Amino acid sequence: MSEINNKTIKDYLVGKATAKEMEQLAEWLAVSEEKQKEFFEMDLAYHLGKNSQIASSKKIEEAETKLFKQIKEYEEKTINNSRIHLFRYAAAIVVAVLLIGGGLFAFLYQSAEITTITAMNEVKKVVLPDKSIVWLNKGTTISYAEDFDGNERKVNLKGEALFKVTKNAKKPFIVKSDAASAKVLGTTFNFKGQAADRKEVISLIEGRLEVTGLNGEGKVVLHPNQKATISKDSKAITTENSYAPIDAVWHDDMIPFSNMQIKEIAHILEQLYDYKIIVNSKLDNKRTYTGVIKRSKDIRTVLDGLSYTISFHYTMNNKEITLTE
Repeated sequence: MSEINNKTIKDYLVGKATAKEMEQLAEWLAVSEEKQKEFFEMDLAYHLGKNSQIASSKKIEEAETKLFKQIKEYEEKTINNSRIHLFRYAAAIVVAVLLIGGGLFAFLYQSAEITTITAMNEVKKVVLPDKSIVWLNKGTTISYAEDFDGNERKVNLKGEALFKVTKNAKKPFIVKSDAASAKVLGTTFNFKGQAADRKEVISLIEGRLEVTGLNGEGKVVLHPNQKATISKDSKAITTENSYAPIDAVWHDDMIPFSNMQIKEIAHILEQLYDYKIIVNSKLDNKRTYTGVIKRSKDIRTVLDGLSYTISFHYTMNNKEITLTE
């Protein structure tokens, strides 16, 4: 880009180029197809943005092909190489590139169908093009390219969703919100964006997950039963150990547990219901249990159900529960 002043290019991109700058740009573009391609990619990146789902490598290539085909057809119609014809040719290129906003841009946009789905008053299950499954919490919206073109599978998220991602090592799955992104190859995780406290929370149930703060908070890698919290106010990202299925209980009111001791199950209930649960030392703390906790509004309903599988009695005193033989 050294043959032309960078200011000229910047002025064009923001719509402030003078007539003289437009003439200089036209002459520069007329030199070679390589320069046209370079400028096209710059203009496309500026208008679409790196995070746009429609700016996949395949769509960019299709748009470039269409642009250069039009240029070639125009060139073939040019009878001689006089300066006036050369300038008209260059001007045609500039017009073609300028029309990215209404021509080639439209071509890109039309050839990449964007699907937007919102869960209104109930949890909604969505099957994505790659067979990944997403459960949307109430009021949540996701959008994605209909055919997942390109080298990535991108989903934009507003709200909270549980993702069960189909494995594809060659095509990472990326979920983006306003403040964070999560990149996976195949995993199950809960992504809660736009929380009331201006924090976004991502909990990993299984697999491996790379979480990035989009405002300079940094990057972390999560392992199962870890969560990352991205704070928009403190510009920080923190991690902690947490039984991740609890964060996803909203999607089916079920919390599975496998080979857990009664103390571990009690800890799950503490997080779910905000009670302190004391396990009497006389209970068999070495024995493990596998099953499912069915969430209910009243913790007593849950305890009554568990007591059929795990032999115990309980007493309640305000916000404290004691489990005994």
